[in-house]
Amino acid sequence: MWRVTLAVGIALIAGCSGFFPASPTADDSDPVTPAPVPTDSPEATVAVPTSDGTVDVARLLDRHEQALASRSFHRHVEQAGPQNTLDVWIDREREIRRVRRRFGPISNDVVLANRTVYTNVRDDPDTPYATRDATPNTSLLASPAGTDLLRQLLSDTAYRQVDSVRWNGRPVAVLAMTNTAETPTTENGSEIGRSRLYVDRQGVIRYVEHTERRPDRPDIDTTVTVTTDIERVPIPWWLAESDPYSSGSM
Repeated sequence: MWRVTLAVGIALIAGCSGFFPASPTADDSDPVTPAPVPTDSPEATVAVPTSDGTVDVARLLDRHEQALASRSFHRHVEQAGPQNTLDVWIDREREIRRVRRRFGPISNDVVLANRTVYTNVRDDPDTPYATRDATPNTSLLASPAGTDLLRQLLSDTAYRQVDSVRWNGRPVAVLAMTNTAETPTTENGSEIGRSRLYVDRQGVIRYVEHTERRPDRPDIDTTVTVTTDIERVPIPWWLAESDPYSSGSM
């Protein structure tokens, strides 16, 4: 039964389209910076695409994907109930990518570098990772920028811009659900308790907080944080001896 639950949880956090490595990994402790609290600033003004008085979510997601297409970034997704996380790191300059998924005590970790896919192996103490050749079309995720997951979260809800603030030193637009008499629901009958987005001037959706109250299952609280222009991908402990950033590996 736990295998079924694991598969469902990971499919949800990946937006139902992610790459899932064959071997689970040991947990590592790469730190993730928590999302800062927005602070009001009268100088911060950010416009977002709209249609018929509400935010055009389709155009918003297209802009987000395009804005990240040529930039290095780290995307952190966290869901509680069930608890699971997804981290995606992309270094465009060095062509290094890493995807790490966690579901409770289980972790899967994959690095793409040097035209090789490195997958951590937990069940063999003598083999820290397995490798396979990568092709120019190899991708660790169908949606690295997270648009598939965002579309899944946001498609059933209408949004409006409620403010422009300075968030983490950056002007952002604050988007929230429109005020309606009826609580928005998803296709599976879940009620959306709170949904708020922070979007910068380049179109990057910097932060998302989204809560769904499900009638017969635990509620789900989802947060998404995107940090751009990272200097490097954190290399996990199990790949330290073959660090792609070291001079002998590049």
